[in-house]
Amino acid sequence: MTVRRRRIGGYGRSIVVTACVFGLSATLTSPVRAQATPAVQAIADEITTLRDAHASPIAASDALAELARRRYGREDLPGARAALDAAVALNASTEGEADPQRALALARALGTRARLNHEAGDYPSAIADAGRALALRRAQPDPDPAEIATLIYDQGRAHDGRGDHEKTEAAALESYEIRRTHFGQVHEKTADSLNLYANALAAQGRHAEADPAYRQVLGMYEVLYGPKDWHVAIVLSNLGNSLRRTGRASQAAPLYRRAVAIAEISGDKVLLAQCLNNYGWFLHLQGDGRKAETQFRRAQSLVVPLIGDSHAFVGVLRANIGYALLDQGRAAEAEPEFARGLALLEQGMGTESPDLLDTLAGAASTQAALGRFAEAEALHKRIGLIAAARLTPGHPEGLKGGGAYAAFLLERDRPGDALNELRTSLGPLTSRTSGGRDWRVAVRGARPLFAQRVEAGWRLAAQPAAMSAFSGPDRSSTP
Repeated sequence: MTVRRRRIGGYGRSIVVTACVFGLSATLTSPVRAQATPAVQAIADEITTLRDAHASPIAASDALAELARRRYGREDLPGARAALDAAVALNASTEGEADPQRALALARALGTRARLNHEAGDYPSAIADAGRALALRRAQPDPDPAEIATLIYDQGRAHDGRGDHEKTEAAALESYEIRRTHFGQVHEKTADSLNLYANALAAQGRHAEADPAYRQVLGMYEVLYGPKDWHVAIVLSNLGNSLRRTGRASQAAPLYRRAVAIAEISGDKVLLAQCLNNYGWFLHLQGDGRKAETQFRRAQSLVVPLIGDSHAFVGVLRANIGYALLDQGRAAEAEPEFARGLALLEQGMGTESPDLLDTLAGAASTQAALGRFAEAEALHKRIGLIAAARLTPGHPEGLKGGGAYAAFLLERDRPGDALNELRTSLGPLTSRTSGGRDWRVAVRGARPLFAQRVEAGWRLAAQPAAMSAFSGPDRSSTP
């Protein structure tokens, strides 16, 4: 089966994408939208006919799994899911699991359903199905290491979808070690696992560690697929992010441009939009708002026909356009872009997500530029409330927000208020001791997509020496 599906890789500012081919494993995915779904009765009739045509539950299960792949190829997710549920049910019993061959057929069906669940965005079910299939595979007399590694990798991708980046890292590394031993170093599956590992490191802000992993993956993909393949474009863009975040912008620039050039010839509009977004954010950070705006607007024109104008990724692009306009002194034009971007991100992630902070900061700067100081201050206060409730004590994003608010207050000739704001934001740093307090008690209900990033931040927060080196999430991160 070679039908590829890609997903928008996240709501952040640069794209760290993973991928799959249904029934196989690869390196990039995108939203699958079910098109013309057949009538439920027609699906049920086809499943019944196929099941009755095979005397063996093993053969029937495998035939139903193949039917699911065909249905998926026609973008009929409900039909594919119904076929896989039937395949699982054939052997999912104490009697079935006691028979090694039936247990193996069940593992095959569960593994395929795990990948379908991942494509549908049901990450908990994907993790559960892959875990159950993994247990059945490992219980076999002679377990297949390739299948074991694939299921571990699939679990890692599902953890990545949930934002559980530490679990992603562990699963990616385990699958990489198995695949490297089984397939060799330069193999597409080995490279996929290493790529997922690098993505997990980058999502935790560990860009110095991600850098060499991305470079190794880049070399592997160039050998495997050629220098102009879409796999290469993804890694180039992700490596550019890591270089930029570690202060090597001059090295990042040509990687972004090469990624865009490859995406141009790939014919993949989602990939091109992601690479344009990454490059645009890089240009914005370099102070070139005009060129950044061009990249963001083109990315928007590419994805809106595919995912609609209400997707959170469109919210990212709208807010990024706002930043590009603000760079050019066009605050009045930036205002509606930030407003629409913020509304879409709130809809996609909730009103208290830490991933809103940069959009709120841009909106505050816009209001201040328009002379609406009360509105700007209200946005700064909202940033502080979200940071206090959802980030680690002394988190870089919280400190950045506090510093921006203090600067705003100084510009309003309110030095006393500015000093109080700085004291508030710096308080967790100045009062920290080595006494071993567990900072995790302050999570206060962080959403799943952000929880693992928060946990990683705490471990760094407990190491004063690491604080100066830690670069927090910015407008180009995707976890």
